[in-house]
Amino acid sequence: MLVTTIERMKELVPVIVGSDFKKYETFVKEGREWVKREITGSTLYAKLDVAGNETLKEYAEGVVANKGYLLGIPFFDLVETEAGFAVVRTETKAPASKERVEKLTRGVESWLSESIERLLEYLEENSQYHEDWKGSSTFSLLTETYIHKLKDFRRIAPFEGTRLDYVAQLPKMLDVINLTIAPVISSDLSDEIIEQLRDNDMTPANQAILKNLQFAFANYVVGQPDKAHSYLMKVRKVLLASPDTYPTFRDSDLYASILATVIEKNTDEKPIFRAGF
Repeated sequence: MLVTTIERMKELVPVIVGSDFKKYETFVKEGREWVKREITGSTLYAKLDVAGNETLKEYAEGVVANKGYLLGIPFFDLVETEAGFAVVRTETKAPASKERVEKLTRGVESWLSESIERLLEYLEENSQYHEDWKGSSTFSLLTETYIHKLKDFRRIAPFEGTRLDYVAQLPKMLDVINLTIAPVISSDLSDEIIEQLRDNDMTPANQAILKNLQFAFANYVVGQPDKAHSYLMKVRKVLLASPDTYPTFRDSDLYASILATVIEKNTDEKPIFRAGF
């Protein structure tokens, strides 16, 4: 189980000075559930205590502790009385100002973001966890596009945000894929490439166009459409030059439409021969 003592809480959340873990226990439990639900998924979470997963567990505990503390901040100085809620006071300490509490909250949010960044980066870079990680919502989000790792995205296009910022871009990424790229290479081929990337079984033909497809995708996402379009046209050129190499594209409605347009154009441009000529 993740984060079970006050000593561990203090290691992971430096502002804690208390000595009673019960004060944090409910919020830490919520933090554990959040990590399991949102990041690791149930299968991988169940293996965090397995020997050999100590580093993964340590990073997950960082998220749990900071998430739990953040959830608890609004309630730590409140007690229920018969007349309602009151703020805890002592002879030597008075409740902090609203501004100080807001500053603390921002600080813990920053620690939480850094903890999530470390955990996700570790999971991205260690493929031995990917099979167990597949059941999580975060893994699904990260593998619905042509680029799964933030560091790979950054090699292609400028992006200064965190992994949380990267995940937050998913709706925009899906729009780029479904509304801009798929209409050019076919939805069928796009879906096939995404599935093969997720399963790590790319065909040689799809591998040959993947790099240009990734450059197109990343540059559309960061707002460089001209550069992105040039890479996408390179992919399109390959597909049209050798459709039999890409049967998913060849058999798509898009390619059928392209052929129909070409046939119609050739028919319209065919010379008209009259008697006597």
